[in-house]
Amino acid sequence: MMMTKKKIFLIPYSHLDTQWRWEFPTTIKKYIKRTLEQNIYLFEKYPEHRFNFTGAIRYAMMKEYYPDLFQKVKTYIHEGRWNFVGTCLDETDALIPSVESMIRNILYGDRWAKEELRKSSRDYVIPDCFGFPCNMPSVLRHCGIRGFSTQKLTWGSAVGIPFEIGIWKGPDGSELVCALNPGAYNSHLLRPIYKNKKRLKRLKKLGEKNDIWKSYQYYGVGDIGGAPSEGTVKRVIKSIKYTEENDTWYQVSQGSSDQFFSEITEQEKRKMDRYQGDLLLTNHSAGTLTSAAIMKRWNRKNELLAFAAEAAATIALY
Repeated sequence: MMMTKKKIFLIPYSHLDTQWRWEFPTTIKKYIKRTLEQNIYLFEKYPEHRFNFTGAIRYAMMKEYYPDLFQKVKTYIHEGRWNFVGTCLDETDALIPSVESMIRNILYGDRWAKEELRKSSRDYVIPDCFGFPCNMPSVLRHCGIRGFSTQKLTWGSAVGIPFEIGIWKGPDGSELVCALNPGAYNSHLLRPIYKNKKRLKRLKKLGEKNDIWKSYQYYGVGDIGGAPSEGTVKRVIKSIKYTEENDTWYQVSQGSSDQFFSEITEQEKRKMDRYQGDLLLTNHSAGTLTSAAIMKRWNRKNELLAFAAEAAATIALY
């Protein structure tokens, strides 16, 4: 479906920290299982339910440990109801890993999705990462990514939030459409959109500013996976039906996160605000970049070893 002039595009999403205050076994036994079971319940009860989930590594866990449920997920994916998004192996830090690591994260994640799911995505979804370097738009564009979204800048950005929907420009001139203020990924819809002045106001504010009447808004749950609350799902469905059946000045839609970026026109891109530079945090999580130095050291050492091993293997072919 092509976007109309004035549209609220809702992104149903579940955030899972594959490893944070827990280890892989907990992620597999509890959080992956929870994400599968809760969403399958919603899919079976509400045909209109949609869902976005990132990280090929998490899908690999589903396949290995919950093969029967994974087959259901593949069916939902082919029906366009469950969306593999984010184009990565996992949602990772963007400041510490090398550029090559970021590229491989995208390359291998996308390759796995194409081979196992027969699907690919073209956006980069990192809602909870602790800052983003100035070269990131260039790296992502060279990887074929067309859009990027995060909600982390609301936690204390050094430069504020440059725009809600706009262009982040890389040092080589590459331009990436970004959604930098989509709301909290764990937000609920406590009332239908037509009664939700806050979400409607966001669309009006953006449209009146630069005549781009498209708003990108998360809703969902985190940080331990799962699914949007059943009440939220019901109100989202009600909101969509209301705008379909009534003569409203706006439309409500939901779907894959990369669909929004694929439907942005060149004319709209020319109207967008632009920003060039780092997007760093000043308060929350800033210490993660300066503490636990041994982790950074070994990460870099492993990157160098991987590069050396690959170079040696290539030379050995000749």
